[in-house]
Amino acid sequence: MSSQFYNLIVEIPRSPARYYQLAAEVITVGRGEQNAVIVDEEAVSSSHCELRRKGKGFVIVDLGSTNGTRINGEPLQGEPRELREGDSILLGLAARARYVRVTEVKEKAEGPATQSGAATQRLKQTPSRPTINPVAAAMAKAAKGKG
Repeated sequence: MSSQFYNLIVEIPRSPARYYQLAAEVITVGRGEQNAVIVDEEAVSSSHCELRRKGKGFVIVDLGSTNGTRINGEPLQGEPRELREGDSILLGLAARARYVRVTEVKEKAEGPATQSGAATQRLKQTPSRPTINPVAAAMAKAAKGKG
């Protein structure tokens, strides 16, 4: 059994990517400390945009940000826009985010039963070959040449 949910992956220049699991009904994004997702980038507004749950996914709304929000290169104009898996979001001038679906596997998948000991039997049937360490072999060859 598995469940699906969405993540927002935020990338700011010169910083490691941050991953946010989107579980709330409303998720605020911006530079201010009051936001659920804080994007510490100069061109991102204090209250930049908002993600709102709609059905199983989310819509994004720009909150009147100074430098705007773009979805896949297109400016977000006043109206909420439904996010689709893989959408690229530009917050301001340089902060990027990706909206991705994640599948969480909760239980082992049902599959054909394996005979107990089958892997061990296969290993026993494989002819053994001596393993040669290439570094040790090169050192031994060099030592022979010096002697």
